[in-house]
Amino acid sequence: MNVRIAQNSGFCFGVKRAINLAMKAAKDDENIATLGPIIHNPQMVDKLVKQGIRSVEDLEAVKDKVVIIRSHGIEKEKKEQVLQDSKALIDATCPYVSKTQQYGAQLYAEGYKVIIYGDERHPEVVALKSYVPDDAALVVSCVEDLQGKTFRKVGVISQTTRKLSGLQAVVKVLLKISNEVRVINTICNATSVRQHSTAKLAEASDIMIVIGGKNSSNTKMLAKICSEKIKTFHIETSEEVCKEWFDQIEENIGITAGASTPDWIIVDVYNKILEYIGKGEDQIEDFSQIPVFKEDE
Repeated sequence: MNVRIAQNSGFCFGVKRAINLAMKAAKDDENIATLGPIIHNPQMVDKLVKQGIRSVEDLEAVKDKVVIIRSHGIEKEKKEQVLQDSKALIDATCPYVSKTQQYGAQLYAEGYKVIIYGDERHPEVVALKSYVPDDAALVVSCVEDLQGKTFRKVGVISQTTRKLSGLQAVVKVLLKISNEVRVINTICNATSVRQHSTAKLAEASDIMIVIGGKNSSNTKMLAKICSEKIKTFHIETSEEVCKEWFDQIEENIGITAGASTPDWIIVDVYNKILEYIGKGEDQIEDFSQIPVFKEDE
């Protein structure tokens, strides 16, 4: 029985950068806080707490602390207040997210109604909206949100972890109801590549295990992609893996992981699967030892 992982699984560039910045800061100072969870992975956040890096929500709690801005970014106004009140500010916002914020402000300055494709409750989108005045921004999660609307001049940007086909569907509708449409594809390339490789592995598997935070937007999207093709389980840790999942599996087990899922969690899940399918003697210690599925196989 084969157990393979999708290419590009686990930490993305932005998450690696945020975690490295946090770890470096912890070596230099003991009074550190992140404004909201630095990434959407509870196990990694708990690990950072043990390094003295705590997540806080209240702006009052950041006074006189070294504050790390989460990888999703924070609202423009909050960032300005943190700069005033904190001991120091370390901006761990993913550079792709920061660029999207700049695009939003630029489109507004050029007179566009700014359409943001994404989840209005997601912290990245909450932060993104703050770079455009409320009356000039509209968050759209699906084409149905555009029903009955018309526009003169719209500029479109996206939450970085959304699915490209969803953005394309929104743009297709906007072209019919707007006089002018400008589109800036701000979906992270790593997100698109991860989704593509995950879909291909799902097509070649009998079951998919998706590893990552239940509150992680990009991980939930991977689970959705897989569930449209094959039986899929979205888990956070190896403790959630059940032996009976593999009782009827004849050959191929697929694994993928969200952009905020650390290597050690993926290794734990892989080893647990090996144990349950009778291959416990093949367990590994390093993420690089997990067999990777390639499209040409």
